[in-house]
Amino acid sequence: MGLDASQSSSGQRQTSSPDAAIQHPPRKQHFLRRIRPASALVPLVAGALVLGTTQLWGPGAGHRLDDAAMSAAPTYTIGLQPPQDPGPFPGSVTPTSATITIAGQRDGESTFKVVKYDQVQPKNPGRMDFDHFHTGIEIQWWLRKWAHERPDIVDLHIVGESYSGQPIYQLTITDKSTGKDTDKPAAYFEGNRHSGEVSSAESSLWLAHHLITQAGKDQKVDKLLDDKAVYIRPVNNPDGHDMYLYTAQTNRSTVRPDDNDGDGKRDEDPGEDLNDDGYLSQMRQYVGAGKGTHVVDTRDPAGNAMLSVGAGKGDYLMFSEGIDNDGDGRYNEDGVGGLDLHRNYPYNWHVMPADDATGRNLTQGGAGEYPLSEPETRHVYTWLMSHTNIAAVNSMDTRVPMHLRGPSTCDPVECMYASDRKLYEHFDKAGVSFTGYRNAGSVYIDYATRNGGQPTALFGHGPDFGYFQYGAVWYGDEIWNGGDYVDYDKDGRYADWERSRWCAENGRTNCFLPWTKVQHPKLGEVEIGGINPKFWSQNPSADLIGTWAANQARFNLYLIDSLPQVGLTEVTAKKLTGTQSDGATHEITATVTNSGRIPTALEQAKEVKIVAPDTVKVDGARTVGAAPQFYLDGGGKQKIRLRVIKTSGDTATVKAVSVRGGLDTASVRLN
Repeated sequence: MGLDASQSSSGQRQTSSPDAAIQHPPRKQHFLRRIRPASALVPLVAGALVLGTTQLWGPGAGHRLDDAAMSAAPTYTIGLQPPQDPGPFPGSVTPTSATITIAGQRDGESTFKVVKYDQVQPKNPGRMDFDHFHTGIEIQWWLRKWAHERPDIVDLHIVGESYSGQPIYQLTITDKSTGKDTDKPAAYFEGNRHSGEVSSAESSLWLAHHLITQAGKDQKVDKLLDDKAVYIRPVNNPDGHDMYLYTAQTNRSTVRPDDNDGDGKRDEDPGEDLNDDGYLSQMRQYVGAGKGTHVVDTRDPAGNAMLSVGAGKGDYLMFSEGIDNDGDGRYNEDGVGGLDLHRNYPYNWHVMPADDATGRNLTQGGAGEYPLSEPETRHVYTWLMSHTNIAAVNSMDTRVPMHLRGPSTCDPVECMYASDRKLYEHFDKAGVSFTGYRNAGSVYIDYATRNGGQPTALFGHGPDFGYFQYGAVWYGDEIWNGGDYVDYDKDGRYADWERSRWCAENGRTNCFLPWTKVQHPKLGEVEIGGINPKFWSQNPSADLIGTWAANQARFNLYLIDSLPQVGLTEVTAKKLTGTQSDGATHEITATVTNSGRIPTALEQAKEVKIVAPDTVKVDGARTVGAAPQFYLDGGGKQKIRLRVIKTSGDTATVKAVSVRGGLDTASVRLN
């Protein structure tokens, strides 16, 4: 799930945390890169994820591209992309090569077989549907298509590169005829920071598709795009997204090699798809009654689920699917990557355990070498810091489900301003009304104690940076419930037998993979199966993703609607009689309002001075004295009096100016 740092890079639970230091510095950024076109795949250069029909890295492959390959590859420039027709829909939404090779120097395998999952195939190629998961190939085509067809409301940016050198795409959606995006209140939405949490990309796409296709048809959407700007980054981690949807592999967050098990080697023990079904699932070995740790759970009518009963009490031993490559007695505990892009933000960042010289302080697994060490996180940070008109953020994950936000290291009552906390609590309730999620609230209290236990700190978390340093409303919502539909035994928890029973009662045959016999190279005969790790445990089945994506997007629409929005009313001018000591000739009176639910600056934003005060300016006359400074609460207003000197003409333009509330103007006659 999005917050569970105890998962290994293979997606299986592990006993050791991803705690070793990163040994390689981040790649230098370049402003010209090779990129695969929308309709066909070509290799990427400089250590990139190879998606071409010609393998560039791995067995039998050279380590350099020749001049012809370099010159033939199309190029892109980081920044705003010119609107261009992407051409026909791609002939394949998955790589046409037999394998792909993951970027990075590691001690284990990097080249993996391409899997063509049914769950990623569109129902009608070239027509948008949310009954399948969109691959990177298809997403790129849609983003370019939207920018080409709706240049009046859509801009497409390449904001930077991933670890492997892939471009990271982002949309700006607003009605350009009513002003620049940076002159409007804005919200930012991000999907797929974590490799396997592809449901978040679907919700981002759903929101983008809704806004773009309903513009000109839905008055609410038109009003929203008139007044506000929406930034959507559907896939922040294209390397991990591709690996998840193109191969049986998965990982915690990023593909950068990492020593998850602390043995001095990196990524040396990934899972192996032994039964060639496209998944890395569970593996059980029958060892005889009273010799194992697990039994078949008799509460499961389908016979899919296993039950842990303790050593010497079961019939089976359980493993994750694969081979113990490093011979340490554990399976797949050090697969591809392992860092966590949601532990890499600068606020309250802590080192990973192996980097703590004292050996006794609080540390954070998966945090990276230093704050913003990972390019995917850094590109988010730089966009936000250069677009401080953003007042609401949702960087989405899977799979609690939960409307989740900070604080992550302290009790909200103790460390948040009361007014800010109450606003967050309002959004918690609003979110649940749209999605029905079981949980909503802070990481430190509500997430950490949702199954009992004590509050637990989590460091370097995006929502904490978002509130404490960026001064915005920032959520890290968790989509999908992991198949946890009915708590049959009423114990407040969900087990595999309950997930399997619900699927059986609802005629679903794709929730669990059938147990199949395989000859293991070391264990002998084993059976492989269990809960579907990709399209039931971590994400819903393809036919359900549309509902989950839409419900989450509707909450995000509510956040957009709640943005601060300044307006001018009751603007009048009075001519002053006689000679004024300050030279003023007129007095202008105006009321500045904030029609949004969110203040033009949270109290925390004022404290860290991330947002300049609101003000009022006048064009066509010279203001006497300092310009007024103030902030507006949600629904608040401020009456302003300005003494001005008429300079030329009989009309002046009064302008309300707010960093996060946008701009508004009104004309007034100076008679």
